[in-house]
Amino acid sequence: MKILNLLVLIFFNFVCSAENYQKPNVPTTDWIKKIENYFNDELDSVKSNFTQVGSRGNVSTGKIFLKRKKGLLKLYYDDPNTNIAIVKDYKLTHFDRDLKEKTVISVYSSPLAFFLEKKVDLKNNTKVASLDESQNSVQITLKKNGDEDEGAITLLFSKKPFQLKGWVILENNDYGRQTQIILESAQFNAEFSDKEFDSFSLITDEKK
Repeated sequence: MKILNLLVLIFFNFVCSAENYQKPNVPTTDWIKKIENYFNDELDSVKSNFTQVGSRGNVSTGKIFLKRKKGLLKLYYDDPNTNIAIVKDYKLTHFDRDLKEKTVISVYSSPLAFFLEKKVDLKNNTKVASLDESQNSVQITLKKNGDEDEGAITLLFSKKPFQLKGWVILENNDYGRQTQIILESAQFNAEFSDKEFDSFSLITDEKK
């Protein structure tokens, strides 16, 4: 119950309180440039705990690993959720560690593909659907050019320091499902082995 109450508080503070957001105090182009520079020049990797909230209010926790410029992403869920998701070579592998079953799909047209671009270009490769800010946060909603019907991703940043705090993925418009990820105790530009993305277990004690 405490976890659920915390999630409700975080959810309203960072995502759902759209009425608290306002038009940016600085030109939109400045925020776009800052976000591009953050992904291209400042953010190399992320290792973090996360909380995930689904469309039906279902809650999961786990650990996330991201090496953005290498196109590597891993979500390892805590029990009782037995799923592991690994993105590599623009393919998403779902693995159930209880059933020992896996499914592989392409993520090239998915909003997840944004994280995997070697160079983030919000002016040419991506459509900025909205950009809003509150006193302490900035959020931007992106759609991939040519694939607007495949969904969108909303990224949330803190202002001071300027850091990624989480995101919401909206799936195909025909279904309207959305998944929110909240980063907790994140370590930015942390060192961990690329082997993490070859394994369905946790091996983060290894270095690069």
